[in-house]
Amino acid sequence: MADDFIKVASPQVGEEEVAAVREVLLSGNFISGVKVKEFETRFAEYIGVEHAIAVDNGTAALHIALQALGVGRGDEVIVPPLTFFATITAVIYVGAKPVFADIDLDDLCLSPKSTESKISSRTKAIIPVHLFGAPAKMDEFMEIATSYGVPVIEDCAQAHGSELQSRKVGSFGVAGAFSFFATKHITTGEGGMITTHNSELARLCKIIRNHGMTDRDTHEYLGFNNRMTEIEAAMGMIQLAKLDALNQQRIKNSEYLIDSIQKLSWAYIPVPPVDGKHTYFWCPLVVRDSHHKDIDDLKSHLSEHRISFRHRYPLPLYRQPVLKRMNLNYEQLHLPHIESVAGKVIGLPNHPGLTKKDLDRIIKALKIF
Repeated sequence: MADDFIKVASPQVGEEEVAAVREVLLSGNFISGVKVKEFETRFAEYIGVEHAIAVDNGTAALHIALQALGVGRGDEVIVPPLTFFATITAVIYVGAKPVFADIDLDDLCLSPKSTESKISSRTKAIIPVHLFGAPAKMDEFMEIATSYGVPVIEDCAQAHGSELQSRKVGSFGVAGAFSFFATKHITTGEGGMITTHNSELARLCKIIRNHGMTDRDTHEYLGFNNRMTEIEAAMGMIQLAKLDALNQQRIKNSEYLIDSIQKLSWAYIPVPPVDGKHTYFWCPLVVRDSHHKDIDDLKSHLSEHRISFRHRYPLPLYRQPVLKRMNLNYEQLHLPHIESVAGKVIGLPNHPGLTKKDLDRIIKALKIF
């Protein structure tokens, strides 16, 4: 039956969001008004930073943060090879070169040890990604930042509300970058946010997102058209108020799945940090090397049981063809950890709208695979 299909993701939107958007539509005020400012204030308070700057998507959040920090042509930025390509896109946009460090297999996030080995005189930023909702090892990254004088920008696009040592991600580095795309923990359809404690960085980000204007007729910087709309901000405030409850259900669903399948012989589950809060944008499962089971078999099996899934990032990012086309040659690069898991990570359905019956179906399907 059509209605027994289990979706891997489902935006959690209700009548409150409809009412908030309707109010803005009828007001006639659509761009950079009171709703955006209020959303920025509330988001900054939630993350625990001094400033939040609303933009039109998560890629813009990273791009603008790099631009405001003065990263540019000839510079290097250390990035992970396992994440969505937008992390790399932002680096290339400012003219810098992405330098790939390996991941740690325990959390699949950027490895601090590998990162430190990649630092050079050209390194102008490090971008750890809190992958799948798992907080990266920010205490170690901040030690590296202090030792080498290199700023850290946190890519928090998959980690709204994730924590490490009771601090929310997006509050450790010089800046954090969030996405509000449709499938994220909370959504504004599209949209993004930059978080920072640095008042000067916040000032520059606000200017850059709005055509580089310091007043209505003066363009002092090369900026972009990356403003968030009032419609998105109105929806975002409703979603933000729901975030903790949505995360609680997402975590509950993920832990229920993990507790039931962690002894599978053909797979393993990355370990969440003991001193952190993993918000499970994905409930990730890594298929082990096996002579009789592989990722394609698992995908076919789940599809037969009408269970959707995520299977992204099949290659280390440095193998993406666009990089070679741009004369960014990584053909000789081999990072052992990412090479061992690339293409073998699958995300199980874990969104807040799932029922126990749905979760039990997923567990049963995995156990008979």
